[in-house]
Amino acid sequence: MPVRSLLNKDLLEDWLAQFRGLGYLTGSDIRLLGQEDETDPDSGLIVVDLSGAKTVTYLQPISGGGGAWKATMEARDATIELDAVELVNLGNEVVVLAALVSFLEVRSKALLSGV
Repeated sequence: MPVRSLLNKDLLEDWLAQFRGLGYLTGSDIRLLGQEDETDPDSGLIVVDLSGAKTVTYLQPISGGGGAWKATMEARDATIELDAVELVNLGNEVVVLAALVSFLEVRSKALLSGV
């Protein structure tokens, strides 16, 4: 059974609240994207705005991935230039993004094991 079929807005909001409660520091905005299209199982579920990169990243389960998730970063229209501090901040945002993907995978695999 694909994990995507077991996910809903309330469950994902709960998972995001749990993740935020872990205390990761990030300048990224993390939010749910409304899902109305059941025909596209790879559509984004969670949106992360990377402030330093000025790009949007979508997090979604990998089809047939057994609970694994992936991050898809949208292309930018413009080149970005970052000083040392901004680059460190962007790096931190990406580290937190990776932690979130790992967190979602752990929760998804646990959800699948209970089915």
